[in-house]
This record gives sequence, C-alpha cells and structure tokens, in this order.
Amino acid sequence: MMSTLHGALTGADNMHVPYAWEYANQSAREAGIGVDASGIGKLARQLDDNTLWMLISASPVTWKQAGGGASFPSGTRMLFQQSTAPTGWTKDVTLNDRALRVVSGAVGSGGVTGFSSIFSRTMVDSTTLVTSQMPSHRLGILAGYSNFGGTAEAVGVGFYWSGSSDVPPASSSKFVRNATRYTDYVGGNGSHSHGLDLRLAYVDVIIARKD
Repeated sequence: MMSTLHGALTGADNMHVPYAWEYANQSAREAGIGVDASGIGKLARQLDDNTLWMLISASPVTWKQAGGGASFPSGTRMLFQQSTAPTGWTKDVTLNDRALRVVSGAVGSGGVTGFSSIFSRTMVDSTTLVTSQMPSHRLGILAGYSNFGGTAEAVGVGFYWSGSSDVPPASSSKFVRNATRYTDYVGGNGSHSHGLDLRLAYVDVIIARKD
C-alpha cells in the first residue's frame, strides 16, 4: 500500500502516480486496509489485473472501476469460448453437457438427457411392431372343395372368409357355408431400427460469473 503523498516525493525514482493505494488482488482491495472517508474519490491500483478503482464509500468500503468503460455488475453471468474464466470472473462448474435455449420470459433449466447422449446417436431405438400398429388388412384364402350337405361341390373362386355368411358354389344345387379359417403363422417377432445421424457440429463454451 502506498502511504506517502506524491507531493512529498523527491528524486528521480519518486515519480508521480495517479493512485493512492496498491492492492495485490480483489480481496485485498475490498478489505480496504488504510482507506477512510478522506480518500473518497481517490484511486487504487489492483496489481493482479492492473486495473484502477475509485473509492466511492468508506463505510462500507465500496469501489467503482475507473476507465475502460463500465464494469459488469458482480454476479453477471456470460458465455466464454475458452477453458478457464477470465481474470475477475469465476467459472460455473455446476452445469455440464447442456444445450442452450433462448426464452422471452424467466430463465430456468430442465430436461433429462445430456447433449452428448442425444447428439451422438446414429439410429433410432429398436422397435417391435404389435398388431395395433399394423395397417388394417385381411388375407385371401383360395377355397377348394367342400362336402357340405351332399356331394362335393367346387367353389372355384378365391374369397375372404367372414365366418357367418353363405357363399354360392360353382353349382347352384348346393351351398357351402363359410367357416373361420386362418393362414399359417409367418414372421419372427423380431425388432427393427432406422438410421438417424444426429452428430451435430458444435463448439464448447463455459459459463462464468463476474466476481
């Protein structure tokens, strides 16, 4: 800390400086050792980032950064495309592997699955179809001969079994009544999938909070 007023300095090595105090870092400056109300309006130099701060209150000790434009208020959160936070900022490590969503109202967070899990996928989940997912359809059965109520009569046509109605055979002298019938089972009840490439190009950022 500089305690001698510049007006009393003499000699080639005692040059005028525009600040009244020197502090090693933010914590030392905010402690405000050596300042009082008479120093309001004077400057302090913070050595770790070479910034100047004006004392605007001695109780409590309050500083405002001088020069270089207005400083971001303490607690401001911003994105940085670098691995470590800049000087005067603290990296927020509570959020990881997240996507960003722009909103017009209050901010928040949500969701379940991380960015990397979603955007590393190259196919959809396997699916096994059930009857309710199949299109409505029916299967044709080619009728051969039926011995119903007399001699065998050739139906001679392909038709769909309804299980209740009478269908006229090739000869008008006999009738063949429908009965419920099924085709043989086919298929292996296996699952299937589809290709889907979600490997989105990206760039990593961090969130940092102004000290």
